[in-house]
Amino acid sequence: MIFKSIDDSLKQVLNIPNDTGMVRQLLSILGALACASITAFILYTTAFGQFPGPAQYAIVLTLGMTAIFALKPGPLAGVSGTLDLGLSILLIFMTVGSGLYYLDQYQEIASLREGIPTDLDLTCYAVGIICVLEGARRVEGMLLIGVVAAAIVYMLFGEYMPGFLSHRPFWVAEVLEYSYSYQGIFGIALGSVVDVVFVFVILGVALRVSGAGSFFNFLAMRLTKGRKSGPAQCAIIASAMFGSINGSAPANVSATGVLTIPMMRRAGYRMDFAGGVEASASCVGQIMPPIMGVGAFIMAEITGIPYSSIMLAALVPAFLFILSLMVAVALQAEKSGIESQEDQDDTEMTQERVAQAITLIAGFSVLIGMLFSGFSPTFCGLAATGVVIVVSSLFASIRMDLKKVVEFIVDGGRDGLAVMIACAAIGIVIASFTSTGLGIKLNQMIVAMGGQSLLLALVLAALCSIVLGMGLPTAASYLMVVFVAGPAIMDLGIDKLQTHLFVFYYAVLSAITPPVALAVFAAAAIAKVSPIALAGRALRLSLVAFVLPVVWVYHPEINLQGIFSETWLATFVYIAALIVAVVGATAGQIGYFKKPLNVLERVILIGAAAAVVAVDWTLILTGVLGILFVLTWSWYRGVRVATID
Repeated sequence: MIFKSIDDSLKQVLNIPNDTGMVRQLLSILGALACASITAFILYTTAFGQFPGPAQYAIVLTLGMTAIFALKPGPLAGVSGTLDLGLSILLIFMTVGSGLYYLDQYQEIASLREGIPTDLDLTCYAVGIICVLEGARRVEGMLLIGVVAAAIVYMLFGEYMPGFLSHRPFWVAEVLEYSYSYQGIFGIALGSVVDVVFVFVILGVALRVSGAGSFFNFLAMRLTKGRKSGPAQCAIIASAMFGSINGSAPANVSATGVLTIPMMRRAGYRMDFAGGVEASASCVGQIMPPIMGVGAFIMAEITGIPYSSIMLAALVPAFLFILSLMVAVALQAEKSGIESQEDQDDTEMTQERVAQAITLIAGFSVLIGMLFSGFSPTFCGLAATGVVIVVSSLFASIRMDLKKVVEFIVDGGRDGLAVMIACAAIGIVIASFTSTGLGIKLNQMIVAMGGQSLLLALVLAALCSIVLGMGLPTAASYLMVVFVAGPAIMDLGIDKLQTHLFVFYYAVLSAITPPVALAVFAAAAIAKVSPIALAGRALRLSLVAFVLPVVWVYHPEINLQGIFSETWLATFVYIAALIVAVVGATAGQIGYFKKPLNVLERVILIGAAAAVVAVDWTLILTGVLGILFVLTWSWYRGVRVATID
């Protein structure tokens, strides 16, 4: 009886219709079991100790690709369902075969056969690479495959490239070995996902399934009720909080945008503006402590920098980004004549809401408390997950039934598949950059430009981060870019923490940067407007975010690392100046501050805000005074006109 209930629950979780063919049903159940196995494996190894790195990564990757081929349609789905099923089954056998071989042989490969692989080794590598590429194609699309294919082609034929792009000849066997090794697929990119990301994905699923995560929406609506810009500010708060947990701006847009974008439209905002707000706010979550879309934990893992230092460094930039969005929607509401929304949505505190709040607070209290106590991020994520499950079970209104338990176990693995397969594929790109020396050459080029102009070098590094990060999950784009542009930025005299945050921010912002702006595309699909128009709006709304990484290079004090030193007063004074600059720049791009701003006023506001970025305190003070003068004058004229009317 219980197995029948589990089978029914699996079908509901996977949305399998009863009239689906037997083979497809069995394949879907296999995929669900593989996802459930990932959840169980991650929880077990986090609690009781991990296997050796290659074995740990190979097990998760094999299970993950099995789930992908079982659950995702293949290239033949539109031609013949039978052929597509056959291809998926073949790929599952190939995945399991290459994975089991690598698990059995990885110790001998590492100790005895590195550089001299056997024919069986090469066959395993080739089969494994093919499976990773097809898995990445099914989940992430052709863009990622194009990037990886370019990296492989460069390894094979880069010797024929002109100038600094040329490298020594590579044999096919070398390319296969580099790609399917600790330098490639089983390298730091996949390792960070298995070691860090998955446990926080599972925590996010626990919050969602228990209902505790929905308290974010309720809290956002409660905080913004009765304001003219309430719906838009609600969208910013809710999307930022959700985005911090799920670790993907496009996924967050798809999850929250279906509610927030229509809500903003009903309030009176234009759809392109509403979509731009949602896309920008979903990026905020990736840079907002405490979780930062697990970016903070990945950063701590690969740099050795304490989590507390990373969180402190991220606080002020995240606050300034959110402030700019809040000011933008408030000014736009005034400019558009939007009235307050008293009946915005149900904001009554019920027993269920109380239960959700207690569960959420308990989970985050344990997470943050243990992090600051020095425990590893993965163990903290495990403890927080356990607390969420235990506390939610105390309340009948949010207690997990059998269906929710099945959903938690399956979705814990399924929700991490995209970032897992993307990072596995990105490992090949990293292997290409390192083995060919291209990464070092790009670094040297950026450093050479930095000798002429630090700002020019930073702009080039930012462009590199944005371009390489396009179309990828945040974790994957950050990990790839930091190995390409990171060393060059540090060679310019910027410390490790600032460098990693610099790269991470622009990798996040690639989600709203054309031509491949996945968060924009997701928002445009919901808003039913042109992606180009929505991208332009999102870029203007996120203007502050694009400038912030440059700000902390010239003013590292805003990262709060010396907050308790004798320079604390200067730090707070400069942060206050930045707040003024953010308000001024936002008013300038919206073109309104109590009254419409003319072209000269907007130019002065944006120019004065740019002056605040300068190192010289005279320029900073001049910029602040210029902003305050224009805003005060505009406010006075706006109030005077309103009084006369």
